[in-house]
Amino acid sequence: MSAMLQERAGLPGPALLAGARCAVVANGSAGTLQRDPGLLPRLEEALERAGFSLVVRPPPEASLDEQWRLATEASPDVVFAFGGDGTLRAMAERAIAEGVTLALLPGGTMNRVCARLGLPQDPVAAAARYRPGRTRGLAVGFMNEHPFLFQSLLGKPVRLLRFREMQRGAGAAGWLPLLRAMLRKLLFLGRDRLTIVLPDGERLAGSVAVVTMPEPDGQPALTVEVARPRHAVSRIRQSWRWFRGRLSDDPEAASATAERLVAMGRTRSLRFSLDGEMMLAPIPLRFRLRPDALTILDPVPPP
Repeated sequence: MSAMLQERAGLPGPALLAGARCAVVANGSAGTLQRDPGLLPRLEEALERAGFSLVVRPPPEASLDEQWRLATEASPDVVFAFGGDGTLRAMAERAIAEGVTLALLPGGTMNRVCARLGLPQDPVAAAARYRPGRTRGLAVGFMNEHPFLFQSLLGKPVRLLRFREMQRGAGAAGWLPLLRAMLRKLLFLGRDRLTIVLPDGERLAGSVAVVTMPEPDGQPALTVEVARPRHAVSRIRQSWRWFRGRLSDDPEAASATAERLVAMGRTRSLRFSLDGEMMLAPIPLRFRLRPDALTILDPVPPP
């Protein structure tokens, strides 16, 4: 890390000085870049106007691993990560391991992590909200050794995420396979169950569980919501409430908060997602919260 990092009393983390060295790592397959090839140069211009000095420009068509290598070899004070929630999670994993400061920019299908930081959905407008200034620690959730920044979904509906990948760039017609798959999952309940074990030994059993990170300035605890539908109608209702972030309001759902929890299932492995990326791992799945695990550049409030 270069000398642009200077400790300042009274702030959560080190401060970046004017002219701070930066690099941008972008998901070249993100829909925003595919639709607008001139977006990345405009984003970089916004950062330079904001007082940053671009020290390297990794090609967006390169893999994330190669872009990260090129960026960090230049010893920037901050790396701007541009992409959806899954890309930001992947960049956060690298940043935590190497002690790199990140700045997050929206650029994918889902941008809920950036929305929680108060950033606009437009990437250039979001870039304009950054200035060399204070950094802060951001809480990160971990499933075993895998980090996540927003949410983890557990259970068979995670399979639907592969249909989301299929529809990208396909327009309205691309959503048809996803809608058909959703209806099959919602109308035919099956018998698959999972159990969430809380630190005090309480158990929450259901068909699907959602583990959500706290707000950036919220209480340091994970929120777990477990769907327990009795029939197809209640499953559709709970799915809609989960989509709106209101699953815990459903009378047939259970919820709790904890700094750590364990997920078990009837099979040897469980399907789950971390910030939209589908995975499979043997049980038990151990979730925990690590406050201030990731150092990020704080965006300035809107005028």
